[in-house]
Amino acid sequence: MMPVIKLRRGSGPILALLLLPLLFLPAAPLHAVKTGNVTNTRALSYGRFVANTGGTIILNTAGARSQTGGVVLLASGTFTSAAFSLTESGTGKAVGFTTITLPVSATMTSGANTMTISNFVSDPTNTVLGTGKNSVQVGATLTVAPNQAPGNYSGNFVVTVNYQ
Repeated sequence: MMPVIKLRRGSGPILALLLLPLLFLPAAPLHAVKTGNVTNTRALSYGRFVANTGGTIILNTAGARSQTGGVVLLASGTFTSAAFSLTESGTGKAVGFTTITLPVSATMTSGANTMTISNFVSDPTNTVLGTGKNSVQVGATLTVAPNQAPGNYSGNFVVTVNYQ
């Protein structure tokens, strides 16, 4: 179809209105974009212990702890694995998460003193998540130096979750 040109006289010069045929192109399908929220709901905590000759404290994803070397675990204090909730933004529904990437290590500090956390583990595991999962538990191993200085140690670590 050819464009139609109509001429119209006004108080000024002649105006040309160009009427083009409407083109109907198929619209691309619309897909709602899901965004996932990862919220820390429980902190990783090793509880109270005595360094003694040093060693490690292993905290599994269920929150059970064990030790190696000369570290002495005390019954007092709270020890827990970390927990994260995984939800779809705006709906609160679980979304189809595909992978979890855990850090190689992290550092805890108390003043000038440090301890290293390593060997992170997750449940579900760091490479398997199906649809409908709504939480992840994370455990790790704390390395305690001989005669580690007492204190309240704290730090951060990053958990990356990819979703579909």
